[in-house]
Amino acid sequence: MTGHEHQSASVSPVGSPMAAFAHGFSLPMRAVNLLLTTRGLKRFAALPLVFNVLLYVLFLAGAVWLIGLIDVQVGPWEFWWGFGGWLSTAINWSLGPLKWLVAVPVLLLLCYYTFTMVGLIVAAPFNDMLSERVERAICEPKEKQSLPLRVTTALMVQSMLDAIGILGRQILWTLLVLPLIFVPLVGFLPLFLVGAHFAGLGYFDTSMARNNLRNRHKAPVLRVHRWELLGFGVAMQLLFLIPFVGLLMLPVGVTAGTILYTRIDWERALREAGLERPTGFIPPRPRFNTE
Repeated sequence: MTGHEHQSASVSPVGSPMAAFAHGFSLPMRAVNLLLTTRGLKRFAALPLVFNVLLYVLFLAGAVWLIGLIDVQVGPWEFWWGFGGWLSTAINWSLGPLKWLVAVPVLLLLCYYTFTMVGLIVAAPFNDMLSERVERAICEPKEKQSLPLRVTTALMVQSMLDAIGILGRQILWTLLVLPLIFVPLVGFLPLFLVGAHFAGLGYFDTSMARNNLRNRHKAPVLRVHRWELLGFGVAMQLLFLIPFVGLLMLPVGVTAGTILYTRIDWERALREAGLERPTGFIPPRPRFNTE
């Protein structure tokens, strides 16, 4: 890695909104390259992936078992000289397959729209370990700070609350745009963009929360980099649509979010926002260019 040029991080977005979107869109591929070429990262990438996949396998197995227990039937109908009985039998016969025709797409959609945020919350310790290792691989070593256990615990709780807050906002916006799904041709787009926005935000937030940045510190950077985050989120949502490949995207997203985090001049961002460094925060200093 010593052959790479030193990176000049900046709080400014990459050129125009279109260029910023394209840069964000390319982040997952940069993350894949970093994971494959940096020694020692793969095992940390596997931890959140395995944990989240196992969680969803258990969820799907439980859901399938519960749905299988549901026995939906209509009672016997007696009218039209036996026609009612035949009709009720035919309906009962079709309700079984119909139950699964409805349940399977609903379960798949539920997994698609929750996999990222649930993974970022329940696998948070593993995501933090991966993000920290990625930051170490990219940046100059940090001076170790010894914080009291009380402060460390409070910061961890606050980070989890931030992630839950993002999930809550995603659920709210999803419910607001969900009725638009019935609009022909373009009805899916608002729902997709909501998912993309919160995917980019969630992956980026892993590094910010791990470094003790709170919402007031994040807000100015999120505004400036909104197009990069949207491009990043759109790329992640599209990759997640690829069968089986989508399951691998959790560590890729965490890595990509960390790459974006290290590219930002946080000293300048906080100074321009009139904010002081939060407790325990040490700005990243990249050793090489990840572009």
